[in-house]
Amino acid sequence: MRLVVATTCALSLSCGGGDGMQMCGADHCGLQGHTIVKWQFDHYPDWQFDYDSCVDFGVGKVHVDAIGDDGSEVSTEDDCGVGQVTFEGLLPQNYTVYVSPRDFTGTDLVTGPTTAMVMGGQYDADTTVTVNVPWTAWLGTFTGTFLFRLSWNGATCASAMPAAIATQVLTLSVGGSVVAQLTDSGQRLDGTDPEPCRALEENFPQSATQVPFGPAKLTVEGRDSTNAVMFHHDFDTFVGAGITNPTITYDVPTPDAGT
Repeated sequence: MRLVVATTCALSLSCGGGDGMQMCGADHCGLQGHTIVKWQFDHYPDWQFDYDSCVDFGVGKVHVDAIGDDGSEVSTEDDCGVGQVTFEGLLPQNYTVYVSPRDFTGTDLVTGPTTAMVMGGQYDADTTVTVNVPWTAWLGTFTGTFLFRLSWNGATCASAMPAAIATQVLTLSVGGSVVAQLTDSGQRLDGTDPEPCRALEENFPQSATQVPFGPAKLTVEGRDSTNAVMFHHDFDTFVGAGITNPTITYDVPTPDAGT
């Protein structure tokens, strides 16, 4: 686009033409800067959780308001799957952006917009801000599929050291409460059910469906063939909404000597 405009201006020698008009380049031939607002839902890298999707919450469009330091306000929206909106020609000042996911009828799906600050983008100096809509913002109650794999200091069950892992014991709690759901192999997630260790390289990950949505803690215990505990570790994690959640690999570290 800039190449086309620049060529046109070069041929006419000025953007406006005629004596006394600004030469091409003095006002960038009408080109404006872009202020890009991107969104993510429940992005928690510290918990190894990438994000929830638009489908998980039934988000149709995302509405964004931008209010400048001078009180001026502009608004726009786009389909959720686009992942961003772009404002053109904002003033060179700070803007507070308000991001509101909405359903296909235009109804807000959150308790209130999520906010962030961004400087208005200028010609050849576009600006971008990414806004994470947190799990606490969503209206309603949700459950999700918990997808995971286990490794033992980087190894699969049979090659774990100092001893192969014969059985695994799992405890999953969400919001401080141990969940009642079972894994796809029928293992209870309440810490009372030693089951054969599931190999890291299985075709499909381990899973549990309809698990409550939100921050969670997974306790993993690995036992050898004599039922001695070889590995034990707590992981802070997250259970996303819906069925399109990422698979998280929990690598259980070798216990320190004497632990």
